[in-house]
Amino acid sequence: MSSTAAVADREGGTSRTVTRTGTRTGAGTEAGSGTEAAVPVRLAAVYLPASLPREGRIAFWDPDGAPLPGQGDTAEARCDTTELTVVRPHGTAVRRRQVPALTLPLAQALPLLVRARRDPAAHPATACWGAAALHALRLVARGRLLPGLTPSGHDAWRAGPLEPDDIAHLRAVAAALPPEGHAVPLPDPGPLRLPEPEGLVRSFLDAVADTLPRTPAAPHTCGSPFAARAPQALPHAQEWAAEVAAGMDAGVRVSLRLDLSAHDLFDAGAAEGARAAGAAIVQVHSLADPTLVTDAAALWEGEADAAFGPRAHVDAALAVRRAARVWPPLDRLAEQEVPDVLPLSEEELGELLGMAAARLAAMPGSPCTGRGTSPGT
Repeated sequence: MSSTAAVADREGGTSRTVTRTGTRTGAGTEAGSGTEAAVPVRLAAVYLPASLPREGRIAFWDPDGAPLPGQGDTAEARCDTTELTVVRPHGTAVRRRQVPALTLPLAQALPLLVRARRDPAAHPATACWGAAALHALRLVARGRLLPGLTPSGHDAWRAGPLEPDDIAHLRAVAAALPPEGHAVPLPDPGPLRLPEPEGLVRSFLDAVADTLPRTPAAPHTCGSPFAARAPQALPHAQEWAAEVAAGMDAGVRVSLRLDLSAHDLFDAGAAEGARAAGAAIVQVHSLADPTLVTDAAALWEGEADAAFGPRAHVDAALAVRRAARVWPPLDRLAEQEVPDVLPLSEEELGELLGMAAARLAAMPGSPCTGRGTSPGT
């Protein structure tokens, strides 16, 4: 059985929406052609988020208006037929239109999507969601899962923490998603608006992460929260959820970029008799989006507030203070009005290039070092 086929098999029989789609052949193999026969890959796929991530579904619709497979075929695969509101061109404008669609729960849709990724007959939207599904499966396989709470206070897993390469892959998939793959309009009143592809793909990754750990045996092994498919209300876990997110995929971390060339710039701030061998320039990184990075000086000047959020100053200052417990020279940054540049003596530079760097890098959310040749590198 393939890893993706195993997703549908593990979830089989555990709820009214997640069911087996194939028949067993031999010992431990499954010939799962029921879903593929009932949901041809020529249909365009679109992800339908839900308030509880694991309850999201994949809808398949035909942009050309061709008839969908017969009810007998959909019954075999146990997918639902529904009316879907999509946005379609209308002259020089666009308008809402009701179209018939087939919907599948995530666990049942994943094998179809992954196979459609390389199927030449697949609709581009379906192939693109197949790439997103494969990305989600790889994140789960690497253990990139974080527990948390939905806005309503129910248990939910999410994909994270994401590395820069993971974010880049997510954005590449989102950039390739054709309009048919995110054609369901937002329910907000006012002008017609479609969901942003990047946000929709990210919510899909979270939904897959919230689906796969919930195997039939999981609730019996570790209890219902974060294991059972049924919603688990955790009203007293808000602080715990915030602590889990802090330093992982919420807030900021800081790093030190070493500038070894600008001796004269920082000699004036060095202690008498201690020649400045260089400077450590503080950089701030977003944990929610590791590709966002800015110098602390720019952050304090307000140039990056929109990207990093209102708490970035506080979180960065706290990260510097935590790091100072490991390497005391960083205390001097805490004494500055703007903790942006730390002049380094030759002795401090040697420490930072040695054991201090290893100790700092071992701290979650604390500085690591990198070398630069000028303040702009």
